Order: sequence, then C-alpha cells, then structure tokens
Amino acid sequence: MNRPIWTTIIVITLLCTGVLVASGIVTMLRPIVIYPSITPASDVLGTDQAEFIFPFEDARYRLRMPVDAAVYTGARDGSKSAILYREIPDDEWIPAYYLAFIDDPHQEALYTGLISAFSGIKDENGLDSDRYLEMITAFVQSIPYEDHPGGAPPKFPVETVAERTGDCDDKSLLLAALLSRAGYDVALLNFIENSHMGVGIAADTGTYGSTGYAFIETTDYNFVGVVPDNLANGVRLTGDPQVIRVGNGTGCYTARAETTHIMEQSGAARAVIDTFALNLSERQADLKKTGASIASEKETIEKLLMAGDIAGFTARIQGYNNRVETYNLAVAEYAADSRRYDRAVETYNYIAGHRYDRKGTFAWLLSSSSAV
Repeated sequence: MNRPIWTTIIVITLLCTGVLVASGIVTMLRPIVIYPSITPASDVLGTDQAEFIFPFEDARYRLRMPVDAAVYTGARDGSKSAILYREIPDDEWIPAYYLAFIDDPHQEALYTGLISAFSGIKDENGLDSDRYLEMITAFVQSIPYEDHPGGAPPKFPVETVAERTGDCDDKSLLLAALLSRAGYDVALLNFIENSHMGVGIAADTGTYGSTGYAFIETTDYNFVGVVPDNLANGVRLTGDPQVIRVGNGTGCYTARAETTHIMEQSGAARAVIDTFALNLSERQADLKKTGASIASEKETIEKLLMAGDIAGFTARIQGYNNRVETYNLAVAEYAADSRRYDRAVETYNYIAGHRYDRKGTFAWLLSSSSAV
C-alpha cells in the first residue's frame, strides 16, 4: 500500500511579504511550494552494486546495476516534505510532488543505465514494443514488496533500486520513470481513497475507468491491464484514480485483447474449479458406495444362479442390470467432469504461474490440450 502523504506537507503562511528599504517596498521572492529533491552527499564516494534476477517469458535474467552512493545517500537522508507557502489545491501540488521523486536530475544516470540494459535484452530477443514494456514491468514487479508504516513518504527510485525493496508507490514511481524514458505514454494512477498507487499505460483498448490508461499493478507479477481482485489487507480499488502523466512518451500497449482473453480463461477455469471441487468429492464417495452395493448384489444373484434358483435369479437380474447401466453412466459422467476439472486446474495454475509471460500464455491457451 502507498503511504498517505498528508503528513509530509508543511504549510507556511508569510505574515510579511515585503521588506522596507530606502527606495520603497521590495517584494520577497519565494516559491509557492518547495518539493523534495536530492542533494548528493558530499562525503560519500564510489558506487554500490544492485543485483536483480527476474523472470520474463521463458527465461530468467540477471542484471547488475551500479548505483551512485552519493546520490543514494542524499536521496535516503534528504527531506521528502512538500513545503507550501500558501494553500493550493491538492490536484495541483500532489502531481508535482510525485513527479519530483521521478524527475530529479541526479537519477538520470541510473535510468540511462537501466534502459541500456533493457535495450540489450530487447535486441537480443527481438522484442516488439509490447513485449519490451512487459519485460521492464516484470523487472519492477520482481522487486520484493515491503510495506511501510503509515505516514512514511515515498522513496526516490534510486532508493528502491539500491535497497531492492519497495511498496506500491515506490515501485510505481520506478516503473513510470523507466517506461516514460523508454518512450511510452505512461501515468501514475493514484487511488487516494484506497491508499494505493499503480501505473497506467496508454492502450488501444481495455483502459481503466475513464483514465484512458490500462492499469499495471506493480506490487506483484500480473498481466498489463489486469486489476487484482484484492490488494494487501483486503483492499479493493474503487472509483477513478488521480491521473498523473509522466513524461511525453507516445508509445502505447496493443496486446490488451490477449491479456483480456487470458483472464477470461482464468475466470472460466476458476468457475469450473469452484463448481466441481466439492461436487466431485461427494460424487466419488457416492460412486464408491454404489459400486460396493452393486458388487454385493452381483454376488447374491450369482449364488441364486449357482443354487439353481432360476425364479429368484430372474426376478432380480433385470433390476441389477438397470442399476449397473445407471452406475456406468454416472461413472462416465464423473470421469468427464474430472477431466474437465483437471484441465481447469491446469489452466488456472498455468496462468497464475506465468503472469510475466503474456505471449507464451496466450499461445499455450490456444493449444487444444489446454482449452477449458
């Protein structure tokens, strides 16, 4: 969950806006608001190595990124408060507050290094624009989620990279920074009422509410455009978020039809699982009991025949045969439903375990063996 930022605001009212000098009144020039910024630590030298291993499609990648220790220390130890010298509307200062964390110029070298590494993977694997975006997204989603105390401010992206942990706003700030610098039309989606933040990517279809952007969850692996049913602590996203555009990119995501199909299949599989999970267990128990009863009846009928009781045998054989026929039909229906259930479990688990591989998952679903 992202932390409320209200406690980081310092509002200062100027009681005197000018000073008297010999020539008259000279207005004091102050900014309306001062946002967080990084002042690199002057007493810290060198770089630290941040190492990441993350999955994407059918491979795992190792990435080592040098982090300027002075920049990281300055980001970690600096003030993260927004200082307002007068009251201004939330929809003015909140976007600028978050953008200050992304756009501090001391982080550009880090962004450039990461984009260079991602570009190498893109070129090596012939990734198109959609897969390139998914790869960068998988990298950020792979960073371990760490919740922070309420009221704690966001981290600069350089902190998230150096510390290799972050919560929803930390990871969303990092992903938005990277995607914007990779040329995508991207935004922060700030769900103030739900204390949650995600990333939005311009898409050809399947956008979130009236935002114009497809939703990207950053706290865990998920397909682009998929909104989790529940977040940490059972929170569900409600209403339209505040949209904070990041950068001036124009790239958009064009594979929403595929992620929609994937999640429809996941939902269908889940429905089958929920329908048959208990039902199959009960039916299996009933069939076992019925089978034992039929076997016992068969022994009785065979004894009648062996004893030469033709009348007794004749009186019972038709009813027995009818029961066997009904039982065999029930067994066949149970077997068919069991196969359907097994396919649903396989499908649901495959999708859940490959949320960093849209291309491969879609192809797998198109195969006849994996259809629900």
